[in-house]
Amino acid sequence: MIDPYFNDVELLADDYRKIAVCESSLNPRAVNPSGKYRGMFQFDNRSWTWVGGSGDPSTASIAEQYKRARILVARQGFDRAFPQCAKKMGVN
Repeated sequence: MIDPYFNDVELLADDYRKIAVCESSLNPRAVNPSGKYRGMFQFDNRSWTWVGGSGDPSTASIAEQYKRARILVARQGFDRAFPQCAKKMGVN
């Protein structure tokens, strides 16, 4: 099966790709079972709006999700923005 997101996901910088693999298996439409965390980087609504996102992260483009993740990391660093996955994937 061809991954429909492959070409866009190829544009992610290595550390962000590692986080996205850990958070959502690179799926920009991912929603966790509780429904609280959404999109490729598993944003909650508070974090998403804090970095300028609007609407549902899981319906935003990969480019938009990536942009918002970069803002989050610029403000908090990988270890605070994605604590479990940053540690697991060796990203800091």
